[in-house]
Amino acid sequence: MRLEVFCEDRIGLTRELLDLLVLRSIDLRGIEIDPIGRIYLNFSQLDFDTFRALMAEIRRIAGVTDVRTVSFMPSEREHRALRALLESMPEPVFSIDMKGKVELANPAALALFALNEDKIRNQTAGQLIGGYNFSRWLENEHAAPHSERVVIRSQDFLMDITPIHLEDENQQPDVVGAVVMLKSTARMGRQLQNLSVNDDTEFDHIVAVSPKMRQVLEQARKLAMLDAPLLIVGDTGTGKDILARAATCAARAANSRSWRSTARRCRMTWRKANCSAMRRAPTRAPARQRRAFSSRPTAARCCWTRLAKCRRRCRPSCCAS
Repeated sequence: MRLEVFCEDRIGLTRELLDLLVLRSIDLRGIEIDPIGRIYLNFSQLDFDTFRALMAEIRRIAGVTDVRTVSFMPSEREHRALRALLESMPEPVFSIDMKGKVELANPAALALFALNEDKIRNQTAGQLIGGYNFSRWLENEHAAPHSERVVIRSQDFLMDITPIHLEDENQQPDVVGAVVMLKSTARMGRQLQNLSVNDDTEFDHIVAVSPKMRQVLEQARKLAMLDAPLLIVGDTGTGKDILARAATCAARAANSRSWRSTARRCRMTWRKANCSAMRRAPTRAPARQRRAFSSRPTAARCCWTRLAKCRRRCRPSCCAS
């Protein structure tokens, strides 16, 4: 059972609370004091009559404004949140004390070292990770965050060591331990490869004055993020090329090569082959080589202009390409 007591900052108030528990032979399991005027008590379960009488006596103490039951102590809530945070992290993370002994480790660290929670606490950081002197780093008076490349079980990791500071009597930060995080270089490489870079800064250079043009610009910014063909229709000199260039930069394939071609006076057979080739071709090539580009794996973005000059029966398949 846990109580939260709202009270004033008065000397002797905590002693009076403890005296009430002693008089009723209540086993106190924990007490926490918050500087903002709250005292938390954790004691054994009581029957209803005893609990009601205790609540009434606590409210009669001078300086107490209110008292209520709570589900968790502040330290318990913080500990549960910390455990949930560590369990959600895919990287191995563990904390060590000033002797280098492991105090806390997340499931990813337990799986990496093939140890359970009880056995890993009997290990030191030097025993788990060779090739780095943790004791020398902890003994440094001005310990700063440090990164080091290490090899664990034939796997490459980037080790980040962050000191844990605690203020001493003179309100000066003192190192009391460290947190060690191991980042897999292979996993980081896969994340960088799968990262799609979307650059929509090109839209910021387009000045739209009328509300209708601002609406078109905002719609183009949203549609450019989709992996689908985009058709821009408008009169001559209205900025279709500028919108197409901005959409290409904002698309997922912004880093790949882009193609630009005109559909005016094009034949259907040549246009289909041209679209298929431009979708994959990394470089420009003569017309006789365009069909062979369809077998290349490098992606590219194709921009067709002057579709109005193309025959009507050619337009749908051109846009679909």
